[in-house]
Amino acid sequence: MSDSNSSGSGRFWLLILIVLVVFGGLFLLGYMPRHKQEKARDAEASQVANASPTVTVAPAKAAPDTTTLTLPADTKSNRETFVFARANGFVKSWSADIGQRVQAGQVLAEVTTPELDQQIAEARANLGLARTSYNRLAGVALPGAISKQELDAARAQYAAQQAAVQQLLAQQAFRRITAPFSGIVTQRNVEVGTLVSSSNAPGSQLYKVEQTDKLRAYVQVPQNFAPAIKNGLEADYLVPEFPGRAFKAKVVRDAGALDASTRTLLTEVQVPNARGELRPGSYAQVRFHLPRTAPSVIIPANALVPGGTDARVATVQAGKIHYQPIVTGRDFGSQLEVAQGLKGGEQLVLNPAETLTEGEAVQTKAFTPPAKPAGPPPPKPRPNDPDAPRVSSPVK
Repeated sequence: MSDSNSSGSGRFWLLILIVLVVFGGLFLLGYMPRHKQEKARDAEASQVANASPTVTVAPAKAAPDTTTLTLPADTKSNRETFVFARANGFVKSWSADIGQRVQAGQVLAEVTTPELDQQIAEARANLGLARTSYNRLAGVALPGAISKQELDAARAQYAAQQAAVQQLLAQQAFRRITAPFSGIVTQRNVEVGTLVSSSNAPGSQLYKVEQTDKLRAYVQVPQNFAPAIKNGLEADYLVPEFPGRAFKAKVVRDAGALDASTRTLLTEVQVPNARGELRPGSYAQVRFHLPRTAPSVIIPANALVPGGTDARVATVQAGKIHYQPIVTGRDFGSQLEVAQGLKGGEQLVLNPAETLTEGEAVQTKAFTPPAKPAGPPPPKPRPNDPDAPRVSSPVK
């Protein structure tokens, strides 16, 4: 009986032991891989925490010798003027219409002047009377019959009437409206029978004549580019009607002073137009090729450290961060000109984080331009687009 109980108790404890061994094995199989993963993760986190941060860098580059600057321009003819009547009357005939080329002195229209003709007839009659009176007094032979003062008064009256006739005849010559210079008629405001007067009030002009063999383009150059504007500087004249084509132009003069309200320099650019392809009044752009006036460096705009009152960049020297104050020049959008503080070749940190400190050890990674997105390419901008903003960029 006791042997039977002892045998049953042994089997029980053996079963318990087997169960414990099985559960222990299962526990070890599940725990040990997880323990190794946690240990590796902790080691990796510790290594990352103790490692130097990695920053993206790009080199500062010496600025090119030339900068392009594209600005909108107002285009005018080389010479232009309104033609007014110089005598009162009615248009008898006209012989020049818009678009017609005329020569200096060519008759554009003729005016009848009935009132002026009547004034000339009266003035001639008065002249004849004054001449007769003077001759009569001058022919008196009796000494002392007339005074010298009476003779002088008659002579003066005769001369005044002569001058009056000459003045009216000079006005009568203006019955023929002529072109003041060779050019093209761009406005005609007359018809046969139109009443005209010698007034130059707005709207009373008869013609407008323009000389278009050369054009004048007026450009407002910003203050920071004004020192590079010189007489004789060559430029490109661009119009939307001729995409991809640049007409040669040249700076001929500037205002010599900046506009106080806009801080810009009014600059006149002359454009040859012997073939008449270009039209005055058109919207246009002028592209300048400006020489560099002082040594400078070009940096990416995102290399500038944000915040603060003074401009500065973060450079990497011998694997450590160094903050360098700079003096910025012209803004080219995605690039900046640095006038002082850099020499070129420095490794600049792009998008520097606020956590970077002076002298901190870092690892560097060279900047690589992003890949072009998949899909159709974006539409190309229209050449010489009138709605395009002012553009300036360093020439590479």
